[in-house]
Formats: sequence, C-alpha cells, structure tokens
Amino acid sequence: GLIEERMRKYEDALWAGVSTIQSHGGDITRDEWRTFAETLRIDEKYPGISGIGVIHYLEQMDVQSYLAERRIERPDFRIHPEHLDPNLMPISFIEPEATNAAAVGLDVGHELNRRTAALASRDTGNAQITGPIFLVQDAGHTPGFLFYAPFYSGEPADTVSERQDRILGAVYAPFVVRKLMEGLL
Repeated sequence: GLIEERMRKYEDALWAGVSTIQSHGGDITRDEWRTFAETLRIDEKYPGISGIGVIHYLEQMDVQSYLAERRIERPDFRIHPEHLDPNLMPISFIEPEATNAAAVGLDVGHELNRRTAALASRDTGNAQITGPIFLVQDAGHTPGFLFYAPFYSGEPADTVSERQDRILGAVYAPFVVRKLMEGLL
C-alpha cells in the first residue's frame, strides 16, 4: 500500500510536468524545465525519485532541426546509441542534471523495456512504468525503471491513431529500486 501511494504521488509530479509543458504551448526550454524542477523540489518532496526529465518523440525527418535546437542549449548534445528502430525518443533534458548527465541524449527507443513502455504510454495516454532496466546514470548498475507520462499537440486525443499522430513527447522519471525503497522508509 505504501508503494502504491508513493507511486501515485510520483505520477502526480509527472502530470504536473506535462501541464507545465502544455502551458508553454507544447514545448519548453532547458532553462524553463530547470525552473519547473527546482520549484518542484523533488529531493525534498519526492524521496526515491532520481530526477525528472523530458523526452521528445521524433520522426527521422525532424532529427536535424531537433539537434540544431538542442545544440543551442547544449553544443555537444547528441542522440545515442544508434539503433534500427524507427522510433526516436531522446531524453532532451533532466533535472537534477549533474547526477543524471549520462542520460541526456539517450534514445529510450534503443532498448525493449524502455521503448515498449514509452509506446504504450503514447498509445493509451496514460502514465506507464517500464519493466526492469539498468539506468545509465546509476554507477552501481542496480535494478531500476522509468515512469512516463505523455504529452501531445492540440486538444486531448481520443483514439490511438490520434495519439500516435499528435505525440510530442513524455515527461519521465528514473528510479533506482534501492533508492525508491530508502525513500519509502
């Protein structure tokens, strides 16, 4: 029960991020996201969460303009690793950035559990948790997971097809299971 209650609280933080992005017209800058995350005070209010970030969903034809935009904020920004799946879902920014720097630019489409949950979240319009993964920012390589909440362009989408056509991205939070349990206690 304690875990369910805490996860609902974390989900509320994700939807607050979605609302913030929607209030900025469906996109947000790195500095605006940092202000949001600092105001959220995740270290104090959400013990167990490792950060809160933004993932953008891209089509191949949008990659160059996306990279140009990200490189204004961060000149060395790159999408990694390369993979064959046509879905590109790079992490654009995450706060706190210092402890999550390895995740910036990571394409969550590169790995089955990350990609499956991201696409399920996109298609349902609901928050979604991945299966077990190892987080790139966790030097201890302990079990973890990601939690996604999608955001779209325009009015709320009613069908899977509309959601797939209008997806812009997701607000997400990475969790290290050990840290989550420490936060619960």
